Amino acid sequence: MNLHQAKDAFDTFWLERDPRERKMLGIGGAAVAATVLYLLAIAPALNGVSKLQKDLPQLRQQALALQGLAGQAQALAVRPQVPATLSTSESIEASLTRRGFKAQSIVVSGDLVRVQVNGASFAGLLDWIDDMQKNARLTIVESSFIAQAQTDIVNATLSLRQPKTDDRP
Repeated sequence: MNLHQAKDAFDTFWLERDPRERKMLGIGGAAVAATVLYLLAIAPALNGVSKLQKDLPQLRQQALALQGLAGQAQALAVRPQVPATLSTSESIEASLTRRGFKAQSIVVSGDLVRVQVNGASFAGLLDWIDDMQKNARLTIVESSFIAQAQTDIVNATLSLRQPKTDDRP
């Protein structure tokens, strides 16, 4: 059945109905069309708007956080790159001494630095590690802290990795 035949069949059906029945069918068809329009177009749009209104504060907060991180990334990109220098046992020991620590042992082997400190302040040691990460660009590979009887005092063994330099194999 093609479109022309379907239109002829509908016209025949429609003309066989009396005016009151046509009016009722028209109202029923309009109600069905309005319901379908609401379910397919209006309801999803209203649900989407309410969901967006609910999510908007969180999305704004995330956007602000991303802007802050982008600002930090730009500041880091502008900061001049300091060439990586190798840490020696003397430079590690000097930095520990400046912080008031006495190393039991310092072993520098290739790009690994192993440091053992006994009876050190945990908070002070964390500050030293932070300083080493920022200034000497050392990263922690492995760490072991053993708490002592006195508060904030630990025995620590740290393995730190140095950045690779161009002049090393």
